[in-house]
Amino acid sequence: MAMTGVVKDELSRLTVLKPCCRKAEVSTLLRFASGLHLVGGRIVIEAELDTNVTARRLIKDIGEVFGHKAEVLVLAPAGLRKGSRYVVRVYRDGEALARQTGLIDNHGRPVRGLPRQVVSGATCDAEAAWRGAFLAHGSLTEPGRSMSLEVTCPGPEAALALVGSARRLKIHAKAREVRGVDRVVVRDGDAISALLTRLGAHDSVLAWEERRMRREVRATAHRLANFDDANLRRSARAAVAAGARVQRALEILGDEAPEHLVIAGRLRVEHKQASLEELGQIADPPLTKDAIAGRIRRLLAMADKRASDLGIASTDANLTADMLAP
Repeated sequence: MAMTGVVKDELSRLTVLKPCCRKAEVSTLLRFASGLHLVGGRIVIEAELDTNVTARRLIKDIGEVFGHKAEVLVLAPAGLRKGSRYVVRVYRDGEALARQTGLIDNHGRPVRGLPRQVVSGATCDAEAAWRGAFLAHGSLTEPGRSMSLEVTCPGPEAALALVGSARRLKIHAKAREVRGVDRVVVRDGDAISALLTRLGAHDSVLAWEERRMRREVRATAHRLANFDDANLRRSARAAVAAGARVQRALEILGDEAPEHLVIAGRLRVEHKQASLEELGQIADPPLTKDAIAGRIRRLLAMADKRASDLGIASTDANLTADMLAP
């Protein structure tokens, strides 16, 4: 099951005892998932949800908290919609429920943001509001480079109210409009974990963090492997370039080169792929890495000076474009 389904399933089964939290959750869920319709001069509330367990939770809370009866209609998959949809409908007491949940004000006008009692409520009400919003139109992507927790909002006022609720929970969320649709997005991995924990999706947090850690470990391993591979290629290129310069130095100096420098130079030419440390171990008697490097450096400097005095090409003459590549 995708992460969105896992989180919604857990949140739908979460037991909430405080009446204020249940009211805030139902009010926000209806605000984000419902439509107000006039049927025969009567207000009818319809909330379209994507899981059966969420629909049953909403029907139960509407009955126990607000005392109204709701029914559910199942919409079979059709067109681009692959799964069934569940429409919770309150027909007889739609107007009373709309007033109780803050969907309409005292004058019967629709409220654009979140109800006043949710916006000005306690921290637990902010958590309940986010829980209801996520159950209505939330989504959670897999951990990775573009991970996000996102809620589709019915309008900019509701989006800003949801951002405000996140701020009260000390969660950084952003409201944005994408292709004419208002959304609230949380992108930081730690913030997503903290928010899911506040909503009560503890098992989902553990699963999400496990996937996130596995993804980060895999990415780190690939990055280190690529880094090591690049370093090896760079070291090998440098060794080949040094061997080409030493070969030219031996040609320039001929018999004038000191014996100990010639020995170090020949080791470099004969073992072009070896590191300086490996060259030191091959030498007889063995030499340190710094000793080998110093002898090769003096050999090249002596050859470059000799080439300058004679007016001929220096030790760089044997270098090719491949050897000089970064």
